Amino acid sequence: MFKKIFAANVIFILMLCIPVYGLAALSPIEIYINDAKINSDVPPVIINGRTLAPVRVISENLGAEVYWDNDNRLVQIITTTKTIILKIDDKKALVNGQEILLDVPATIINNRTMVPLRFLGETLGAEVKWDNDLRRVIINRNRAKIIDFSYEVVEGKPSVIIKGDGPLEYTEVETQIANKLAIDVTANLDTLKNVLNIDDDFLDKAVAGEISNEPAITRIIFDLKPEVSSRIYSSSDKKTIFLTFDNVLEDVTIENQPDELLIKLKATNASDMNYFLLSNPDRLVLDIDDLKLSAIAPLEIPKNDFINDIRFGQFSENTVRVVFDLKNDINYQVFRDDNVFSVIFSEVHTVEDIEITREGDATFIEITADGKIGYELKADKSKKQFKIVMPGVAIGENLLNQNIIRIADDIIEYIELVKVKDTRSYNLEIVFNLNSFVNCEMLSSPPSSRVRLEIYKSSLKPLEGKLIVVDPGHGGSEPGAIVNNIKEKDLNLDIGLKLQKLLEDNGAKVHMTRDSDIFVDLYARAGIANEINADLFVSVHNNTATSTAASGTETLYFPVPEKKLLAQAVQKAVVSYINLNDRGIVERPGLVVTRETKMPSVLVEVGFMTNENDFVLLMNDDFRQKAAEGICQGIIDYFSGKIN
Repeated sequence: MFKKIFAANVIFILMLCIPVYGLAALSPIEIYINDAKINSDVPPVIINGRTLAPVRVISENLGAEVYWDNDNRLVQIITTTKTIILKIDDKKALVNGQEILLDVPATIINNRTMVPLRFLGETLGAEVKWDNDLRRVIINRNRAKIIDFSYEVVEGKPSVIIKGDGPLEYTEVETQIANKLAIDVTANLDTLKNVLNIDDDFLDKAVAGEISNEPAITRIIFDLKPEVSSRIYSSSDKKTIFLTFDNVLEDVTIENQPDELLIKLKATNASDMNYFLLSNPDRLVLDIDDLKLSAIAPLEIPKNDFINDIRFGQFSENTVRVVFDLKNDINYQVFRDDNVFSVIFSEVHTVEDIEITREGDATFIEITADGKIGYELKADKSKKQFKIVMPGVAIGENLLNQNIIRIADDIIEYIELVKVKDTRSYNLEIVFNLNSFVNCEMLSSPPSSRVRLEIYKSSLKPLEGKLIVVDPGHGGSEPGAIVNNIKEKDLNLDIGLKLQKLLEDNGAKVHMTRDSDIFVDLYARAGIANEINADLFVSVHNNTATSTAASGTETLYFPVPEKKLLAQAVQKAVVSYINLNDRGIVERPGLVVTRETKMPSVLVEVGFMTNENDFVLLMNDDFRQKAAEGICQGIIDYFSGKIN
């Protein structure tokens, strides 16, 4: 018996020593999402028959955001409609506040949070399959959702915007009804609203509703205004469908007056233009961008000394070309007043006099020309300037030697008369250099021989009548950062409510995106501000960082000039009130609430919850009051023009 056992042990040891070249280890598990292989530094693992994968890799590839709460050792996966909370080593999960029991809990492997893959994928609306032969997890997102339904201006064109959480497929539906358009989108409808009541020059209303669940189909019906030109197309990633309305040349009028001819071209909306001269024969060409040519009645050209004819054509898909056949060398002016493009043919006009009078806190300017001239008012807050641009206008003899006019005034420092040469003509610019940026109102309309404007100081209450949206960040199922069991959403709301009272005390009307602990979609926050035509939008947040050394205040903005000016004013004021480290203003093109808002908007990060000093201060009610006062002062400074 002993000999048999000894022999068996020898054979076993020998087998261990012999390389087993023919046997291969199991290959790593692969993950494919919508036919694309997903790479991860930590591969999936199988525990108790369940596949676990890195949470961030899966979530972000399925359109969700991931937040880690180190204090409570839990991970949050957030979409526009779902909030999933998983605690490490705990089989209980929360999905939109409802408890679900898992077979296997989330765990940490090689410093990566690993979560049950099938549970996560299916909760995020995907189909999850296992290919045992290939050792491959296959995830497909077949059911897209419409998560936003809005009406905005896109590249200068009014547009209905249909946004999905994934690619959206659509087909046009025949309605057989005049001025009615319909499309079927292969997706469920998951928005806060399904009706757009517009009633403008293009669209009466749009209504969206699910007509089928298996398959998921949402039908959207558009009630168009008569004779409207529209186009439906998708974004490059197929996640957004646009119904855009073309800007149309609606009307052309000709006014024949002594010594001048005035032609006005009216479009549905304002757009850019370019003009230039051609010779042999002499022509003035006006190209108007983002415009379609409509059926215009034949024009009768009155007897005049300037032009023989006017011709129209669709020069390119989005450009209307207007050609004026000239009789001889004449003076012309081209200018735009909102959606009306005007061309004046005349003798050369000159500015003869500038009269300045003061009444109370206002300064009145009257500029006299020897004939009707075109002009355009431009403002530059950063330079503290107003400027009146007069194309093709000369300086009269009375003003030839007065390039600079000094003003003994607490509003205007001095006035400059500047001749500016461009590629088409000489322009006269009358520049008002201000002691501080104030308000200005034109009291006349071009063309006119008397240009009148009023420059006046801001009122003692610059917020009087202003409609301001205050947006306390996060809320409800989205707590934001969590440090020492303190949730960012609660700090944001407290500062936001304090800010609301301060703004209202200063005469503003305030709309809160939330005034309690509720979840509000990011696009809905911006949409609310756009729908009520707010004057300003401010979002209140607090910051976190992986390094506890990070400290201070910063203000985030979408990179356009007016939003940058607001960010500068708010950042400067907040830092002066709470005395934290000044981290400056930061461009953030990807922030929904500042990108999608049409009015000046900023997102204020008051302090760092992950910094010990900042956190202690944020726990203090007086400090949060000071933060609100700083934001309020920044808004006052912005509307008062007190911006460096």
